[in-house]
Amino acid sequence: MLQPDEIKFIQEHVQQEASRLALSAKKYPNLDIKKLAGQIQARQKLAAKMPRWTSNKEVFFPQKISLEQASSEATARFKAELVKGKLIDITGGMGVDAWAFAQTCEEVTYVEQQEELAQQAQYNHSILGLKNVTHKIGNGLAQLNSSYDWIYVDPARRDEQGNKVILFKDCQPNVLDILTYTENSHILIKTSPVLDIQRAIQELGGVEKVYVIAYQNEVKELLFIKTNQSSLDPLIDVIELAFSSPSIFSGTLSAEKQAMMHLNKVGKYVYEAHPAILKAGFFKLLQRDNLWQLGQHTHLYSSNELLSNFPGRRFECINSGSVQRAWLLPHLVDLRINISTKNFPLKPDALRKKLKLKDGGELTLFAILNKEEKNELLLCKKCT
Repeated sequence: MLQPDEIKFIQEHVQQEASRLALSAKKYPNLDIKKLAGQIQARQKLAAKMPRWTSNKEVFFPQKISLEQASSEATARFKAELVKGKLIDITGGMGVDAWAFAQTCEEVTYVEQQEELAQQAQYNHSILGLKNVTHKIGNGLAQLNSSYDWIYVDPARRDEQGNKVILFKDCQPNVLDILTYTENSHILIKTSPVLDIQRAIQELGGVEKVYVIAYQNEVKELLFIKTNQSSLDPLIDVIELAFSSPSIFSGTLSAEKQAMMHLNKVGKYVYEAHPAILKAGFFKLLQRDNLWQLGQHTHLYSSNELLSNFPGRRFECINSGSVQRAWLLPHLVDLRINISTKNFPLKPDALRKKLKLKDGGELTLFAILNKEEKNELLLCKKCT
């Protein structure tokens, strides 16, 4: 994939701006500068997402769309911890997940329909030293049989016309076509974080476990494990891969539905739940005797004593009041403040314009609809 002179060029120019290099093709008549500029750009963009891959000077990176769809090394490694034995990845893609699976599984079969992408993945797996991966080109569904302990699928969430789809039956491949294999195999399904979790569970006829995966406060993907022990009310585990103890919350949707909602006015401290917890659909389950919600549909929480183990951001409430500029001014330096709206009629930029404030500073202004269904501003300082 990469010749010695190409590798040398990439290493010598890896810190340079790829777009500028692409314009200097005439200076290097014996090299495909467009190709090499793309490799340099990929390494620059993926340095944090795929450090092991980008640090290997021989790895070849495929076209942009495959890079965007690929798992990060962190999420791939987490998935690899869930599986063992013989696994088939029927939507191989760039091969990052298969690379991670090879670290924990006895045998991995990688299948990809696009011949060029499959060849690139095989090359990279070889460069990275994998010995237990078999590569196949073709339709992944056609490769399925009862000999695999695990089936992994990361379906394309667009139809043949390129339109986004929201149901498994409309994905490529159709995930529902795989479900008959649960008698002998476990199925691990990766999806985009935009998918509705409850609808997905229903469409799959129940699952054994759901994982909501986040990294550095951003939800990255959803995982569904389908087995013959599946349930319509599975445990949902919320994972933050940036933490040393990544499991930060868990529960079931039935428990969330049955939980009582506790509403009260703002106390001394304010809490913003981790985005992955909210994605999982857990709002009332976060509440405790000393922790309440500030509005029925306002997912912001408060207490009178600091709860240092709350799974999210913690703030001290300096003051609160109506949507007026006057009471805020004595607290602000250069009129700067960060604004976050929760169940509020205005977006942050519109509210900032209304109050004639600037962005930035150390304080945060939460704009909410409180328990009396009235607009309220909370002036807060982040707890260190």
